[in-house]
Amino acid sequence: MAVLQLGSVTAFGRWKMVSAFGRCPPITGLDGFDAAQYVGTWYEYERFPAPFQYGVDCSTATYTADGDTIGVRNQGTIRDRTGNVLRNVSAEGSAVALDFAKPAELAVTFGEGPRSDRPNYIVQDTDYTNYAVVFSCRQFPFWNTQFAWILTRVPGVAPSNLDELKRNLTAAGLDVRNFSVVDQSGCPGR
Repeated sequence: MAVLQLGSVTAFGRWKMVSAFGRCPPITGLDGFDAAQYVGTWYEYERFPAPFQYGVDCSTATYTADGDTIGVRNQGTIRDRTGNVLRNVSAEGSAVALDFAKPAELAVTFGEGPRSDRPNYIVQDTDYTNYAVVFSCRQFPFWNTQFAWILTRVPGVAPSNLDELKRNLTAAGLDVRNFSVVDQSGCPGR
């Protein structure tokens, strides 16, 4: 049976996501964002629950420059209850800034799906070499669903300014208690 709790974590069976009444929090992209410095591999350190990442650990996102487009390759591992790898998963897509004045607010599309007409991947903060904070929110008539990630360049290592990053997100209206650490230990190929 599905359980719906708007204003906190919404759970439909095993699938969870963060939902809240009202408008999406006013998260904006980083001023002066430089996509050329952002490309490369990022490791998920913490994330909000997302149905498309249920049971996935060892999560990485690799970005490549391709003109005005950024190539996207997300990878992860699904394990059984004892920690054995069941399978590796991946998704490929592309990202593009819809407004050149806001280069950190991107529309990401995976597969052959239609491109979003609104940014769905907002780089809220990054120093390009250690951490990045990414946010996405989908607005519905009376509520929204939120996704957030704290990424690092080194797997499993918390950003030295993690508390500051979370304070900034809290000030912008996010409930950072929804973050959970992503297991980056014992990952295949590392």
